[in-house]
Amino acid sequence: MLSAARQGQEGSTTGAKLEYQFLGPLTMRSGNSSISVSGERSRKLLAGLVVHANQKISIERLIDIVWGDDPPATARQQIQNRLGRLRLMVSHNAPGQRIQRHGDCYQLDAAEECVDGLRFRKLCGEAEIAHRHGHLPHATRLLRQGLTLWRGNALQDINSNALQADAVRWEESRLHAIEQLVNMEFSQGKSAAMIPELQSWIAEYPYHESLHCRLAEALHEAGRTAESLAVVRELRQRLDAELGIAPGAAVHDLERWILVGQESTSSTVLQLDRDAADALRRALTETTRALSILAIALA
Repeated sequence: MLSAARQGQEGSTTGAKLEYQFLGPLTMRSGNSSISVSGERSRKLLAGLVVHANQKISIERLIDIVWGDDPPATARQQIQNRLGRLRLMVSHNAPGQRIQRHGDCYQLDAAEECVDGLRFRKLCGEAEIAHRHGHLPHATRLLRQGLTLWRGNALQDINSNALQADAVRWEESRLHAIEQLVNMEFSQGKSAAMIPELQSWIAEYPYHESLHCRLAEALHEAGRTAESLAVVRELRQRLDAELGIAPGAAVHDLERWILVGQESTSSTVLQLDRDAADALRRALTETTRALSILAIALA
């Protein structure tokens, strides 16, 4: 079930800390070496322990994570056997780290910096504190650092219905961090600089109205109004065609704001044109009058 794939480092990994990553494909690393856990059931079991790192998780919950509603009669014994092998692997590759047993519960002990989800949560918390104290540049740096930990969707290669709610919660945390970052950057006048990132994010979240609105706003403020309106209209069409729903009020309000701004700008330009024409007519009239007076004087 278990094998170590050395990548870029020779020799034993003994003494190094194990790092667990689930913000994307489930992986384990020891230094520069990857630790491979083969077998779908073993990976599901590890995923359950990692997502709930430093928390007790019952063997019944682990059985549900691995088999769902149809566990075999030997499920409890299989879980215990696989956990035994996982415990040996952890203790061999990272002395001081362990999977503990507490009666019918198990717990993966891991330092905060060794689990990408825990690091992400910590960085987001620090960013919130920095934001409350008015340190926006520092807050945005912390959020960006946290978002770089994501390598895909949470638990994206783990097919377990019992872990879907956990995956959704982590995805919601990621979206919240993205929205906070965008709001902070906009408040610092950096909306135009956010356009490429917003374009990338809406490709990943094609139904997310807030991100579409922010992209449309940034494009409009950058003078790219036609592209801005196209973002809103493409969102409306996608929601209608693929989900059968209409966008929320915020989308309609933004589109109206862009259109009114466009009409206001057009009206201003038209008024300026009219003022210029009136000034030219007045100038021509005064010139004609002056020439008439000069002609009379010379006659």
